[in-house]
Amino acid sequence: MSSLKGYHHVILPDGRQEDMVVVEFDPAGRYVSRHPLTAEEPFVEWVGGVFEIRD
Repeated sequence: MSSLKGYHHVILPDGRQEDMVVVEFDPAGRYVSRHPLTAEEPFVEWVGGVFEIRD
């Protein structure tokens, strides 16, 4: 089962930053996708802080 975690900031591989983002992880904990957090969402664990996506 995948998991959803919310972060204040996500750093993309090209160095750009996105704010208030929900990140989806696969069961092994690997990055799958992301989308902006625009409202409270069910099943999102709020982590806060920064998540960096690496190539």
